[in-house]
Amino acid sequence: MTKPLPDFRPVTQGELRKIWAEYPEMRRLVLEVERYRRVLGEVDSLYQSTREAWRAKGGGHLVAFHRFKILLSEERNRGADD
Repeated sequence: MTKPLPDFRPVTQGELRKIWAEYPEMRRLVLEVERYRRVLGEVDSLYQSTREAWRAKGGGHLVAFHRFKILLSEERNRGADD
């Protein structure tokens, strides 16, 4: 079982840009963070499609869909610039 991560302030897009410009040796890590954020965007899009198809076929509200959406929203907004 994995240990939980400690609370921390997420890295903003502005901070990632600064790291990219000032620390070329960290660019691979910056790319990894950006890739993760884009994958979350794609997952969010797939969630929307699945939810719409489910409801179009007469499905009701599923708690799992709601929890999934909340989790995606929280993760996508963590690194946003204020």
